[in-house]
Amino acid sequence: MVPVLTLRQKHLDEMVEHALEDAPNECCGLIGARDGKVTKLHRAVNAEASPYRFSIDFREQRRIEEAMDQAGDSLAGFYHSHTGSPARPSPTDIRMMATFFGPPYVHVVVSIANRSQPDVRAFYIEGESSTEQEYTLEL
Repeated sequence: MVPVLTLRQKHLDEMVEHALEDAPNECCGLIGARDGKVTKLHRAVNAEASPYRFSIDFREQRRIEEAMDQAGDSLAGFYHSHTGSPARPSPTDIRMMATFFGPPYVHVVVSIANRSQPDVRAFYIEGESSTEQEYTLEL
């Protein structure tokens, strides 16, 4: 399996920090990258304000994407948290992501169900299925 993203440890730490700060609600954000290497995470507001689902306001998403374009980055994908379940897309996540955020983007799920050992995994979602993807971690 070819890694889909290269992340720095600081990016993983930022996603986990965001998840912990927004708990008990799910957090969400966009991932900016160049040539498959993550350059910046862009926090977004969970418009659902829910511990079970997330959505990003279209205007906020467009604003973030424009900022990425201006910085020379491209949208590599999205991240969101699960506060009480594993780092796997739920059926609701799969339906929503396939409809609104589908391929070719990577979807990173951050589980803080065990706060002392957060779990971060990446997936491609297409149709009604999700496939876990490897990512490379750099210091």
